[in-house]
Amino acid sequence: MKNKIALLGGAKKRRQMEAVLSECLKTYDIPFEIHHVPNSQKFIHEVLFNNDFRLIMESSKETITYMLKIYTNFDQQYSRHVTGTLKYPLTKAEFMKNMLKAFKLSNVCPYGVYAAKNGKMSRLIPHEDIQFIYKEKYKSMIYLHNGESVEEVTTHAKVLKELDTSYFFKCHQSYVVNFFNIEEISDDYKFILLKSGDIIPMSRLGFKQLVKAISLSITGSDAFDY
Repeated sequence: MKNKIALLGGAKKRRQMEAVLSECLKTYDIPFEIHHVPNSQKFIHEVLFNNDFRLIMESSKETITYMLKIYTNFDQQYSRHVTGTLKYPLTKAEFMKNMLKAFKLSNVCPYGVYAAKNGKMSRLIPHEDIQFIYKEKYKSMIYLHNGESVEEVTTHAKVLKELDTSYFFKCHQSYVVNFFNIEEISDDYKFILLKSGDIIPMSRLGFKQLVKAISLSITGSDAFDY
């Protein structure tokens, strides 16, 4: 399913926004379809109330106002809109930063439970309590919000299979991060700062997974691919 994006404003500004959006979305294989909307009250009204559009961006003077449709449950059954502003001209870095911010502010990590096993012992851990998971050979260390860590003798592949991959993504060969615990991303996209203060490395492939996670806020479908 392609993501329908509506661009409003002067022709020059619409072309500038389209160039940046196209580069960003093509880079990460996110399907999209951009529509240029004339400055007509009739067309603007039709776009605002057309549920087919996932993202609407309008440039006026030195500011871009956006309205993003969020699929809260990722099932395309319930949604809400988030609005914000960007500086003009649009840049790839600012676009990604604001989409991440909008997504974080509009959702909470849903309740789910991960069963960590170590020998004959088993411990149920709510997904929201997990900050990140570090892998070392056949051992995984699960780091929790309360500062505790839980060791589990298993492969990372098995951990990822049992986790809800709508909310956890592999940012690096050795790390899996809870998307909702991200505080900031470094300007070079090589590190993630968590709310706990932990700094986690991020690979180029890991950044692609992050972009796909952000795309969930537009597409409403599970775009994760491990």
